[in-house]
Amino acid sequence: MTYAWWQKLKAMFGQDHFGFTDSWHRHRYVVVDLELTGLNPKEHEIVSMAWVVIENQRICPRQSAHMLHSGVSQLAQSPIYHGITASRLISEGDSMAAILSAFDAACEDSILVFHNALLDERFLRCAYKQQGQKFRYLTLDTLKIEQRRLARQGTEVALDALSLSACRRRYQLPVYREHNALSDALATAELFLAQVNHMSRQQRLPLSALITAG
Repeated sequence: MTYAWWQKLKAMFGQDHFGFTDSWHRHRYVVVDLELTGLNPKEHEIVSMAWVVIENQRICPRQSAHMLHSGVSQLAQSPIYHGITASRLISEGDSMAAILSAFDAACEDSILVFHNALLDERFLRCAYKQQGQKFRYLTLDTLKIEQRRLARQGTEVALDALSLSACRRRYQLPVYREHNALSDALATAELFLAQVNHMSRQQRLPLSALITAG
C-alpha cells in the first residue's frame, strides 16, 4: 500500500480510514527482518523471520519474536552469512503456516517497517501466496526514508551508503551483529526511531509524512 493508494481511497470514500493524518506515534509498528537462502523469491527461501514491536515511541522487547523455518529445502551456502544450520531448523523450526499465523497475530492493527522492503516484502508476499493468503499490510522502509533524506540534502549516495550499518552510523547508533534476523530487526527499529526523531524536530509528524518518505 502506498501514499498514492491512500489518496485514491480518500477520493473514493471522502475520509481517512487508516489514520494517515494522525501523528505517527499514535500507530503501532512491527519491524521485520528475514534471513534468506538467496535473493530471488522464486528460487530461494525464508530461513528465519524476526519482528520487534514499537508502541508509544518505544521498543517493546517482550513482544519480539524470532522463528526458524523448518521447511527449508536447501540452505546451500547461506549459513556462511546467517549461521543457521539444517539441524537447528529441524529441532527448533516451525512450518511457514505457523510462522505466518504468529506473525499475523503480532501485526494486528500495525504498520510494518523494513530495511530494504523491496527484498523482504517480496519474499513475504510469496510466502503468503503459497499459503493461499494475501499480504495485506501497509509498509515503511528505513532505506527509502534515508535515501530521500540524503537526496534532499544534495548528498551523493554511494552504493554501500544505504546498508543498515551505514545508515545507523549516521545517527551514531551502536554496532550490532549482522545477519541475525532478531538483531537486525532491533537495529532497524532503533534506526526508524532515530529517523522519525530527526524528521519531526519536536514537531507533530503525521503518518502520511513517513509514507511519502519511505
